[in-house]
Amino acid sequence: MKNKNILLLLAVTFVVAAGLVFFLKPDQATKSVQNIISDENQPEILNTDGEYPRKNLDIPSNDLAKAKTEMVLFHEIQDEDLTNSVALPLSKSGKGMAIAYNQNIIETKNVGDTVKFQMFEYGINREGTIVEIEKVDSDILRWRGKFNQGSPERNFFTITQSQKDQYTIIQIYSDKGNYTAEIKNGQGVVQSIDEGVEDHELHDH
Repeated sequence: MKNKNILLLLAVTFVVAAGLVFFLKPDQATKSVQNIISDENQPEILNTDGEYPRKNLDIPSNDLAKAKTEMVLFHEIQDEDLTNSVALPLSKSGKGMAIAYNQNIIETKNVGDTVKFQMFEYGINREGTIVEIEKVDSDILRWRGKFNQGSPERNFFTITQSQKDQYTIIQIYSDKGNYTAEIKNGQGVVQSIDEGVEDHELHDH
């Protein structure tokens, strides 16, 4: 009986010692800290059980109700109608398609909802489905979606939007080409993505 207790005690001691060695190894500790830091820096994927992804929407209910029924995210306008071009780096190039944009439309869209891109100048007229919404920070949200045509690996989009600054970056990837839209206060420009701006521009507005 005494021998059994000694053997049991030795086995428990060995298991505890092995566990301590494994968890206290310097490289393991470093990996644990890196994992925690990485998790803290990851954008929060939103649970879209609510009516709208953004909880602090300060928009009249009748405007939201109207936007909820819309699918087309933006409409082409004439270049001379682009009144806020000073705020748009893309417009300074003199290239691209001028657009009018109602940012309330995407604010009403949840995972599974459909949006439509009409870019006739570039031969694009496609519907897409929202597959994920993430909270980048306290103001900026990002909607990710895939087009219903073509392979999802090559046909997708992201819409990154600041409500506070009324500023939006849309990235569009398709087998017909890749494009960037930059929008400020309801107006913007779409052009080929190799001449476009990146999401980090949102933090500068």
